[in-house]
Amino acid sequence: MPPTSVELIRDHGLGELLDHAVVDLSGIAAPQSVARQQVHTALARCASTEQIDDAVLVTDELVGNALQHGYGVVSMTLNVYEKGATVSVLDRGTDISAIPTAPTVDEVGNAENEGGRGLYLVAQFSTAWTVQAAEGGKAVVAVFNLTGGAL
Repeated sequence: MPPTSVELIRDHGLGELLDHAVVDLSGIAAPQSVARQQVHTALARCASTEQIDDAVLVTDELVGNALQHGYGVVSMTLNVYEKGATVSVLDRGTDISAIPTAPTVDEVGNAENEGGRGLYLVAQFSTAWTVQAAEGGKAVVAVFNLTGGAL
């Protein structure tokens, strides 16, 4: 069973919660753009440019995956802590058992499936991530350790 978001936050020592925002992304024309801007703005004073870019990329992937595979994005929760941040994207999908962590490749290195690339990027550019059942769907949560940045 994957770790819960609470366990990830504790395990990565993010510290005390400093800021919390829930952004309704349902029914808007450009949810990825709105989500990217929210993350960029929230981290602008507490993270390096590279850390912000990583978090924005991961956010874009999470919202894109929710749109493509999760029956529509519902909301994004953004938490900023003393030493990090979490981005959680809630969608209407309920299957948390078949979430790939990396694209599969054949013996000569060619991609065997088109899925999994987004979550592979999430795994590469976040400190940790998890998926968990949530009311009305599932939440995919990415954790970012921001120590060594502008904090």
